[in-house]
Amino acid sequence: MEYGRVVNLEFKSKEDLVTFRNKWTKWWPNNVPVVVSRKSIRTSETSILLMATYETEEIADKAKEAVERFFKMEAEHLHDVFAFHGEVLSDGAGAIME
Repeated sequence: MEYGRVVNLEFKSKEDLVTFRNKWTKWWPNNVPVVVSRKSIRTSETSILLMATYETEEIADKAKEAVERFFKMEAEHLHDVFAFHGEVLSDGAGAIME
């Protein structure tokens, strides 16, 4: 079962967002387990939403540990962090939940 993690990051300034994002895109490919899908959405001048889908919850948990290490390393740029996680559901036409 695929498992998703969504993290809303709020930064202290626009410059902090840019600095963090540039470090993040260089860091994660070598430090986080393989993902099925990864996207970011810039939701305001000082915030982004990170979305990742993993093959299993176990892989997602390992990724969470790695990502939290990065967040601690870059804490000086962060104002607030909200994280959500759960089973990935299909939103295809006619998808049925049982």
